[in-house]
Amino acid sequence: MITKIDIERFGLFSNYCWKQHIGTENNHIFSKMNIIYGRNYSGKTTLSRIFRCIEMKQLHNNYHNGIFAITTDNSTITNTNLVCSDKVKVYNTDFVRENLSWLSNEEGDIKPFTLLGSNNVKAEKRITEINEVLGGIDAKKGLLYRKWQIEENLQKRKQQFAKAKEKIQTLLTNKANREIKVNNYYVKQGTNYNIKTIQSEIDEIIDSEKSFIIDEKEKAIRKKRIDESVKQEIALLPITKPHLSEYIKEVQELLKRKIVLTQTLEELVTNTLLQKWVDKGRVLNKNRETCAFCGGIITPDRWKLLDAHFSKESEELKKSIEELLDKLERSKKSLDGFLETRGVKQENIYEIFQDEYNQYYKEWTLYIDQYRDTIDLLISQLQERYNDIFTPREINTIVDCSENIIEIINHFNSLLQKNKNKSSTITKDKDIYRKELRYSEIQSFINTIEYKKICKDWKNEEKCINSEEKKLDDLIKTIEELRQEKQTKELEAKDEGEAAKRINEHLSDFFGHDSLTLEPALITESNTPLTRFIIKRGEKEAHNLSEGECSLISFCYFIAKIEDELNGADHDKLIIYIDDPISSLDNNHIFFMYSLIETIVAKKGQYGQLFISTHNLDFLKYLKRLTSPMDVNRKPLVQYFLIEKRKKMSEAISCLKLMPSYLKDYVTEYNFLFHEIYNTSNPQLSSSASFLRLNV
Repeated sequence: MITKIDIERFGLFSNYCWKQHIGTENNHIFSKMNIIYGRNYSGKTTLSRIFRCIEMKQLHNNYHNGIFAITTDNSTITNTNLVCSDKVKVYNTDFVRENLSWLSNEEGDIKPFTLLGSNNVKAEKRITEINEVLGGIDAKKGLLYRKWQIEENLQKRKQQFAKAKEKIQTLLTNKANREIKVNNYYVKQGTNYNIKTIQSEIDEIIDSEKSFIIDEKEKAIRKKRIDESVKQEIALLPITKPHLSEYIKEVQELLKRKIVLTQTLEELVTNTLLQKWVDKGRVLNKNRETCAFCGGIITPDRWKLLDAHFSKESEELKKSIEELLDKLERSKKSLDGFLETRGVKQENIYEIFQDEYNQYYKEWTLYIDQYRDTIDLLISQLQERYNDIFTPREINTIVDCSENIIEIINHFNSLLQKNKNKSSTITKDKDIYRKELRYSEIQSFINTIEYKKICKDWKNEEKCINSEEKKLDDLIKTIEELRQEKQTKELEAKDEGEAAKRINEHLSDFFGHDSLTLEPALITESNTPLTRFIIKRGEKEAHNLSEGECSLISFCYFIAKIEDELNGADHDKLIIYIDDPISSLDNNHIFFMYSLIETIVAKKGQYGQLFISTHNLDFLKYLKRLTSPMDVNRKPLVQYFLIEKRKKMSEAISCLKLMPSYLKDYVTEYNFLFHEIYNTSNPQLSSSASFLRLNV
């Protein structure tokens, strides 16, 4: 129920405060029945338009800047929130203009409405059954409540599901953008790597059903290979077999060569050291007659004996041994730096071939050492023969590693070729290493967050949501079918002819107008058949109705239109506002208007709240006779108000206040008239008193 109203700005009302003009006492509120009196142009229709704003759920076209607040039992209705739990029905000039425009303009029409027909009990019964099946959210029953429950549950599940997916999406996004994308070991810098990329790779990892995880050692190897730059190209090693076998043959020949002696010195033959010493002395003392060491005389005969001992053949052997020794010494160094000088170094070999390089280099070192040892052995044996030139000897067992060296050189060449080929594929290979590292990281990540389980849970949840949505779709379909059936039954149950009949009954029963009647008529508008009401006087369509006749027809139309709601189950939530139903030129119908309101509305008491305003004192007298609603203590629930126009500065404003006792308690115009005359003695005249003084 509406209890109070405050109007900051709306038409003639300005800064109107209920507490200031009505009061704060408990009974200073709107009651169940409210009678409002005001002279013409005092603001009655303006007040009714505020109530019509609530009915229409929008501000009046002429008052878009209106500001007001209406207090109810359980809420506050404002110009920005026109929601009301009760149903408001307003009769005023706006209602007449909207629904019965023909009365003021023959180009207009009279909108039809329907009422429940008397012969549609079966349709009404089915409508009741459908309403019971449909139920409602507030009633917590029926299909509508079940639909609401499913929708609420679906909304919660979808929100939770969306949050769960968003959480995982955030983890994947952060993993892609903050860890993988910025790491050169995972993707090449500048690569467009994002949530879609990582999602695609996760799907590939899961579908493959194999492990991509690599240990830390393997990770380090791949990182090292990624860090590598392109190596310089190394020419293949020349394949030249060492001459070791030839050296062995030459040494063997010199060691075995025999010297034929014609004349020898026995003491030298038996003493190798002495022979070596004499041979050197012979060279040093050549062409001398005395010994450079001891000064003794060397006779020509002695020289002959020495030359005979050291023959030309032995000299030639020595010379051959010396030449071979020199060759062996040079050959011993021939393979020094063989690899290094040609660029075959560890730093020039790609990491992937490092183990192979190290193995070959180890074997190379082994065979080179063996090669040098063999040369040293040959040199040693030659030196022994040189020192004992007259004694032939057999060569010791010699190992020839030449083939092994050639084999290692071939291995190195094969390695160098692979190393060269690697340079052309290094970019592609790095991408492979990055992918292996990236997939290892991603698989570790999805294992940590249990991504497979999450996806499985998601699929199950999606199935549940889809199942619930299917239930909801089926339920909505059923509800829609029931609503369509209900709509059909409502069309069956309602009849424009019944509405016209009811209006005609009111015109006849309460006003005695048998000659004026409303009839439904079919018209065509934009190729669409429509029903409209027409007014007839007798058998002919009526024209040029009097203002009184217009008032009668429009008010009977309004009363007939709200009768179903007055008799409905929710009648206690119906707020009726009747604004000045009596025409200024139609005092003859005052009693009949009163009788219609009394019979249809007041006497039955089937309404939530009733407001009636009038400018007519005779009609006010009758309104005081309306059947009053009573409280539990049998006290009337009726409140009387007065609207008057006041002067504030140079502006005329409307004011609603409690009706004074002289007007509330007396039923003749004389009391009001004398009070107004009395007010003329007051220097601060009300607008109505001022008007009266000018016209008395």
